[in-house]
Amino acid sequence: MLPKTAERKTSLLLWAVVALFAVVLTACQTAVESGAIAPAEATPAAAESSVLPMNPLAADQSAPPARLEIPDLNLDVDVVPMGWQIVTVDGKRTTMWTPPEDEVGWHVNSAHAGALGNVLISGRQADGAAVFAPLALGSVTPDQEIWLTDQDGVTFVYQVSEVSEPIPITGATDEEIERAAAYQEQSDTARLTLITGWPDFTTTHRVFVVADFLGALQ
Repeated sequence: MLPKTAERKTSLLLWAVVALFAVVLTACQTAVESGAIAPAEATPAAAESSVLPMNPLAADQSAPPARLEIPDLNLDVDVVPMGWQIVTVDGKRTTMWTPPEDEVGWHVNSAHAGALGNVLISGRQADGAAVFAPLALGSVTPDQEIWLTDQDGVTFVYQVSEVSEPIPITGATDEEIERAAAYQEQSDTARLTLITGWPDFTTTHRVFVVADFLGALQ
């Protein structure tokens, strides 16, 4: 029996072969109907992205994230498992995740890269390497791609669908507290949620970036 990593990579290769066959078949059918084959630069295949559509992985076939990229922003950062600490917020003791200084932190109780569920990743915007400063500055916008590579070297592609308004950390209304909690809940779909502070020079609020799973990078 193949090791889990080899089995997953073999499965991704099979998806690529099937997708390529579908593209070739569609191109041939179009050529027959029109009586001519269009130049290569004008074919639909040339305009397609490099994303291989696929279903999200099962939990036991997935691995934790190890690297995060936002190509449009030239952002490329390591992802590490993240710990937490006990803090007091509005007079109540609670737990708070502690993002690393120079990387971004994966919430270890959230989904794996490319898997069904909600992958939660937090990063600093105002101290340390401030790798998530672009989120606080509004540089992340809908339709941008986020690439998330797992510990086995497989890269999955997510597309930004929502960027939240800043939500207060202290003095938040009940509605704001519920909204912040909802961004961090697990889900029955595959998505990625990035979390950072706001504004870029201090931390009074939180900003959430939600991205939907598209598939694997070919």
